Amino acid sequence: MIDSIYVLMSRIVLFFSFILILLSCAATQNSHQSNFIKEDDSVNLYAFVGEKVSIVEIDANEYNKRIEIDSITGDTIIRMTYVMDNAFKAKYKVIKNVFNSVDLDTVEFIVYDHYGRPQFEDLQNVLLYVSLNEERGVYYHQKYQFDAVEKNRHSEWKGEKGQSLQELFLKRKQEVLINRGLFE
Repeated sequence: MIDSIYVLMSRIVLFFSFILILLSCAATQNSHQSNFIKEDDSVNLYAFVGEKVSIVEIDANEYNKRIEIDSITGDTIIRMTYVMDNAFKAKYKVIKNVFNSVDLDTVEFIVYDHYGRPQFEDLQNVLLYVSLNEERGVYYHQKYQFDAVEKNRHSEWKGEKGQSLQELFLKRKQEVLINRGLFE
């Protein structure tokens, strides 16, 4: 009788140990996915979860003046290009880096939008995609590229349909960013 109780208890302990191992593996997988960050210095792209600080409309042509010196006459030439989009200066607090690290607490960047105001303007938290113009030292939003995100009950950032940050980024990369020439 005691031997059968001992065998039964051993099986129960073994069963619960197996369940515990399975749960640990699932938790580790979710943890790695929610902490997704990739670095690639060869790509001029920064993706981060941002919290809106401000979005202010600016002159769309403010940054489009280029001054050159004529090589023959030595005259100063001012070249202007004109943008037909609306322009905004956005400021977002960096909550979580996703692709390449923005080493700032807050990021200011220029947003161009042909249809009016940026669609992400009303979202408090958003996965944003920006690139740095190193010559001017200005970040520019990758036009129309963003994903609405929110924290779930496990304090993980998720998309509107429950996608992880990694899934959102990889989908955006495959569908848009590769076609824009940001990735080879």
